[in-house]
Amino acid sequence: MTVTDVKKPVPDEPPYGVVVPVRIYLDDLDGFGMLNHVEYARVFDHAVIDFWTEAGWVLDPSTSVQAIREVHLTFHQPVMQVGEVAVHLWVDEAGRTSVNYRFRVLSADRSVLHAEGSRRLVNLDPATLRPTPLTDEQWSYAAPLLADHVTRPAT
Repeated sequence: MTVTDVKKPVPDEPPYGVVVPVRIYLDDLDGFGMLNHVEYARVFDHAVIDFWTEAGWVLDPSTSVQAIREVHLTFHQPVMQVGEVAVHLWVDEAGRTSVNYRFRVLSADRSVLHAEGSRRLVNLDPATLRPTPLTDEQWSYAAPLLADHVTRPAT
């Protein structure tokens, strides 16, 4: 039996969040021909940046800084080739100054679950680098990502 013979069944997709295609390149693979473990977080990051850019957000560290507090990954089935994967991402928790993304890296046809995880980030004031509340604009852009149970906390 090879690594590719065992497939983790893909649980039903939650009815929220977005799915973003991300390209896997030859130099993303390791010496065994698998997507290198450090690349899974980068694949998720590419999906997030693509989503926010298409939503209209402009990366400008003079107005907004997002710092990653923690990342958790669970690997199920390695990506074994160059091509596209589908990254399903959503916001599972949100506070005044932070959000917790959940994500799943799936095959392009969504039949194979390669990895899943979460990433918590904190919104920082660019001048002080202290936590600062998420803006109205950030909440507006994030609307398609919000899980059904996520609501904006009272100020």
